Amino acid sequence: MTQLFPKAPRRMKQPRKDQLREAVEALTDENIRLRLYLNLPWWRRIFTRKPQ
Repeated sequence: MTQLFPKAPRRMKQPRKDQLREAVEALTDENIRLRLYLNLPWWRRIFTRKPQ
């Protein structure tokens, strides 16, 4: 049975600020790690462990 007045779609809840801070912190750490890796000379990148 279809509703005469259908409900509006539910909106997703906004994440809490501490969750957002944790996500930003993790992304920042990953960004710093990858930038340091990419600043190495090409021959050093070959012999170092690959980023995960």
